[in-house]
Amino acid sequence: MKLQLVALLVATACLSCAPPAVAQTPQTPPQAGFILHNQAQVDRFVVQRWVSEANPEVSPAGFCECITVVYEGSRRLFTPSPDAGITTVSTVGDVTGDRRAELVFSTHSGGAHCCLSTSIYSIEREAPKALLALNTDDCSGELVDLDKNGVAEFQTCDPIFGYEFCSFAFTPFPPVVFEYDRQKGAFVLATPKYARYVQLPSEAEARATVKEYPNEAEVGRCAALGPALGLIYTGRVAQGQALFRKLYAGPDAKAVETKALAMTRSSQLWIER
Repeated sequence: MKLQLVALLVATACLSCAPPAVAQTPQTPPQAGFILHNQAQVDRFVVQRWVSEANPEVSPAGFCECITVVYEGSRRLFTPSPDAGITTVSTVGDVTGDRRAELVFSTHSGGAHCCLSTSIYSIEREAPKALLALNTDDCSGELVDLDKNGVAEFQTCDPIFGYEFCSFAFTPFPPVVFEYDRQKGAFVLATPKYARYVQLPSEAEARATVKEYPNEAEVGRCAALGPALGLIYTGRVAQGQALFRKLYAGPDAKAVETKALAMTRSSQLWIER
């Protein structure tokens, strides 16, 4: 899953959503010693990336000693601070009901398996209001209207099982879905509600993986955990347990099942039906 965000270097503008604001936006350095690297319009916002004058290089991947500044017209929306990795900015269609797009930040800190975070804001008159602020480590995500009701959900996965039962390549990453709750004014965890819209690893895929690696027990463990945890995270705990027992019969099966369930219930990204 890839979060559908627009990188600053290739940001696209929804020019029909608001008049161009580039000309009226201040170009004031956020801190001493920073110079403007680029500026792009994203929906009704203007996004500026400022680089250190002493170290202005931006890597091909987008890493730099940078500060990202976001304006709505001449109004600076956030108190700027140095970026913690690659920061990308985009919008998502109205989720709050105010008929205006929400602002989305995505940050990748770099490294082989770390770390991704997503923040979504409704831009109010007084101050931006956080609708979601989520660190997902190895799991990327996307804003997608799963149930086709005109409001996007945030779909990602739970990274808690990384390296726990097998190598990273075979680690199961069960699905996680957040939906916007208008009463609470925020995105809330709601994975079981979207069970029918989420694609899970299948029993057939698990059996094929085991067959491909007949002498590697850890692969068998995680091949079985993949579809089992998919069921457990989408609200079907008993079915998930039954499927795991059906797919994996190693001598550590009971211990693996017990630990996996304990980890699931301790995770902030799991919710019981």
